[in-house]
Formats: sequence, C-alpha cells, structure tokens
Amino acid sequence: MEDSVHILIVDDDEAIANFLGKMLIKSKDYDYDVAITHTAEDGLHLIEESKFDIVILDVNLPGKSGIEFLKDIKEIDQDIEVIIMTGDAKIETAIDALREGAYDYLQKPFTQEQVSTTIRNAYQKRRLIMEKRELINNLSDVNDQLEKANEMLAEKKALVDKELEKKVEDLTNINLFVKGITPQLDLIKLMNIIPRFLIDLFGFNGAVIITFSGNNFVVHASLSTGGDFNKGDIYSRENPIINKIIKPPLIKEIGQLKDGGLNYVSLPIKSGTRLLGILVLGSKVEEPIKNYGEDLFSTIAGNVALAIQNAVYFENSRKNYLESLYSFLIILETEDLSLREHAERVSNIATKIAKQLNLEDSMITNIRYAALIHDIGRVGSIKASPEDGVKEKIMKIHQNTEKIIKPVSFLSQGLEYIHYMFENFDGSGFPERKAGDDIPIGARILAISNAYDEIYTQLKGKSGKEPGKQDVLAELSPHLGVELDPRLFAILQGIDI
Repeated sequence: MEDSVHILIVDDDEAIANFLGKMLIKSKDYDYDVAITHTAEDGLHLIEESKFDIVILDVNLPGKSGIEFLKDIKEIDQDIEVIIMTGDAKIETAIDALREGAYDYLQKPFTQEQVSTTIRNAYQKRRLIMEKRELINNLSDVNDQLEKANEMLAEKKALVDKELEKKVEDLTNINLFVKGITPQLDLIKLMNIIPRFLIDLFGFNGAVIITFSGNNFVVHASLSTGGDFNKGDIYSRENPIINKIIKPPLIKEIGQLKDGGLNYVSLPIKSGTRLLGILVLGSKVEEPIKNYGEDLFSTIAGNVALAIQNAVYFENSRKNYLESLYSFLIILETEDLSLREHAERVSNIATKIAKQLNLEDSMITNIRYAALIHDIGRVGSIKASPEDGVKEKIMKIHQNTEKIIKPVSFLSQGLEYIHYMFENFDGSGFPERKAGDDIPIGARILAISNAYDEIYTQLKGKSGKEPGKQDVLAELSPHLGVELDPRLFAILQGIDI
C-alpha cells in the first residue's frame, strides 16, 4: 500500500475547508491524510512542524494574503505543491500565484472532479520530482569501488560516499596532472609547473623539487612553503634538513620544519633504483599521508619521475643536436675560422643582457642557443653574385641560417629571434621593417650583442691588440636608435664583458 498523501487545507471559510477535507478523506485516489487550519499563521506553524506534500490555500486569508503565504511556504520547502483557491475572476490573481510557484489554482465555485484532478496531478508531479531526485542520488553510487563497500553501507554509507568522492576526485586530478606535465619537455618549465599543478589540483599548501648537483642538493623549484625552502638554496649531504627528508628514500611524513609551519611529506623521485631527486609536499593538516593516501603520493612521484626523465632525455638530445650544428663552424669548409669564437662571445654577451632584464629562464636559454648558431648560414656554399653588396650577402647568409634551423622544432623560438635580428630599431631593417618594441626582445638582444662583437673584432684587427670596452661602445653609440635599441645599450654598459 502506498504511503499517505499529506495535505494541509488553509481557508478562513470553515464550511469550504471542512467540505474539502471530507471529500479528500473519502476519495479512492490515494490515502489522504488531511489537516485543516483557518489562518496563515497557524498554517505556517504546521508546515514548520510537519511534512506536507500539498497545501491548498485560499487567496484571501485574514492577516496575510494567500500570495504572501505562498512565498513563505516556498521558503520553507520548495518542493511542496501549492494549489490556490480564489473567488476572484481576475486572471492577474492566477498569474501572480503561478509566478510565485503555485502548481495550479481553483476558481470558486469548483466541482469535486476539478478538485480531485488538480490534487491528483499535483501529487503525481511531486512524486515524479522526488523519484527523479532519488534516482540521481542512486546513480552517483554506480562505481566499482562502491560495490566493495555495499556490505557496510547501512552503517557507513555517509563515510563511504565521502571516501568514494575523494577517490574519484583524485583520479580525475591525477589524469589532469599527467596530461599537464607529460607534454612539457622543457626541463626548466617542467620544474616550475609541477609545484603549481600539485597545489592547484590536489590542494597541497606547498611544493618543493630538490635535485642533485655534484655532492650538493639544490632547491630547483619551490612554491608557497613560507620560507622553509627557497629556489636556489643549496644543501650539503650533512645538512639536517637533507638528512630528515632523504633517509630513508621512501614516501614518509617528515613533520614541521618550524613551529606553526607546514607538515611535509618526502617523496623520492626515482628512475629504477637510482634516486633523481626529492619531491617535498606541504600540508596544513597534521597527517598528510593519512589525509591524502600513500597511493596518491606514489602515483604523483612516479609520474613526476617519468616527466623529468623525458625532459632530461629531450634536453640531452637538444644539446647533442646543437653541438652538431655548432661543430660545423670549425669542421666544415668556411671562409672564417674565427666564427666559433665570435659565436661564443655573442652568446656570452646576449645571455648577460637577458639575465639583467630578468627574462624567463626558458627565454634566456633560447637567446643563448640562437646566439651560438646565428651565423651557421656561413657553412657550406652560398650562391653569391659579383654585384652583391654587404647587405645582400648578409641577407643570403641569414636566409641560409634559417633554412638550416627551421626543421628543428625545439629551436623555433630561437629561430624567431634570428629571423628578426637584422630589423632596425627605426624600422629600416629587414625582413619585415619592424620597429621599436615590435621587434622581439630576443632579436634586439642578438642584434646589439652581434654588433658589439663585430666592432670589437674590427678594432682588434686594425690595431693588433685587445680593444677596451669603452672604445667599442664609442663606435657602437652612433647606431643607437637607428639599428639598435638604446635601452639595451645602457644595460650593455653595466655588464662585464
């Protein structure tokens, strides 16, 4: 047998209220449990104290209108279906009631059939809503891990639901984490994004990556650790902090490093049995492993190790390729045997300028690479015409350089710098006549570094002795604002060359 349908009738006309009550009690549609009251105030108390499926109320009640009472009902329980009774023939009254959430309205005088049909439909709607809500709640339980918890569901359902939700969230975040770090093959960028992903996705409060350099341990990346670890910090093997986080090289809680600080967990980053580094995660909770789970920590550490290995492999491959290109400057036919020395000097100057500008590490690396190979186009034979002037020869060498570098995807940023290094600051250069800040900063740095070394070489060739820095700068200054960026000249003045 179905449960009773709980109905509250609110009408100051006792005759109508009692008539409706008797009619519903005798109805064969459902087992109606009917309560009757005659004021909005009493009706509100009943709704607060008991659970009703349907409220039938008159639009005109003493002290408070039926529309105002309707609003109060919906604030208490949005799912209660409300049917308004009105003797007012104005359509605006019905529209106001429906706008405020009434299911339907009954125009007095009404028939028994009208009442029965309206109440039956209202209850069917409410039941469908409740069944839909229950179905949605049940669907959230369809999970493999939840099947194992069904035996304990009666007494631990709330706990299991919470644990399941956490596991699903962790799996989703692990997937996002892996997708975020795996494609990143730039080791410097990878080290910087790993802590950010761990904090943003998993809710850790701090993250640190410590790598090895010789016999020292170096903090390669650190985020939100409140000064416990700082990027660039170097520790010896005997340092108490290192001893605390590395022995043994297993996932373990290491506690707080200072009063009121974060609670840390140490995760080894390993390739097979070889330790690559340490990932240290900070949490405000006292028991990080218990709260986050050792499986989660193991998965994070494993994926970090894999991403670092891939980036290191790519970095080594990139260095090998660059060394192969660079070697062309001395082992293949070339008219100028001093090209390698020139490339090294330009790279040294450009790198120092880029560091003074506090550019990103990856940008500094690309500027250094571009400077080392900016003249690679001199290698091999270049078709030149007797009529070619200096500019034409430079353009052909420049085009040959781009042709050699273009197939190498990881040199794409450096190639952009090389492509625009012969643009002039006043817009008179080539290949696109860019001017001022429209010229990429890396290209402007290459241009002034290359110009400095060319003047240096010319002065040295004329005098046969090492020219002074001020002599080179004096020769360089007429080109400021024309070919070269004056702001970079100011930085060039302040660095050691």
